[in-house]
Amino acid sequence: MDATHARVRHLPVRWGLLAASVAVIAAIVWLRGHAPSFDDKLAPFVLSGGVDQRVEARNFAVRVKRLKLARAYRTPGPGFDSGPVQARADGVWLSVLVDVEPTREPGYVSAWLRAADGRTFVAASGDRPRVGNLNFANVQLATGLVGQGAYFFDLPEDALADARLLFFWGLSKPGDMDHLVEIDPGLDVAAVRALREGAQPVIDLVP
Repeated sequence: MDATHARVRHLPVRWGLLAASVAVIAAIVWLRGHAPSFDDKLAPFVLSGGVDQRVEARNFAVRVKRLKLARAYRTPGPGFDSGPVQARADGVWLSVLVDVEPTREPGYVSAWLRAADGRTFVAASGDRPRVGNLNFANVQLATGLVGQGAYFFDLPEDALADARLLFFWGLSKPGDMDHLVEIDPGLDVAAVRALREGAQPVIDLVP
């Protein structure tokens, strides 16, 4: 038979199968676009809580008891024969009074404050203010004991409203796929106003 006179066979279009295939392809594209990134897969697991609530993470438990503001702290000097020193904040001191308990092994519990706009502030080191082991920043805590102390943040006052407190095991940053405790201290407009009204110019901690 001459090829020019060959009959062309028209196969029927299976519209249902075609529609299903398009739907599957679209689903695959959507899943690839919305799949968690590598960093997202390693992100810490957030445990939420509020003031006066004990939150238990993998390695520690924490309870935020109260917050207060001050412009400066007056504390004993570094040596036996040195006079008192004053630690003045660049902005304002926010002290966060806490109970912290390592539950598995001795170690460090660090604290950050995250402002509503995303800025993050690290708790001040142990010599600002100089209050010994009552400042839990960079202090190793023992198991079997509930440590009663505080974390101190030198903050601009505009970082207070709607801020969150973050606690994690270790010194540098929250561990991959570890627990991150997020405390809402309830810093709405009224609470921030009350803290400011109660702020002391200097808190004297010299015996």
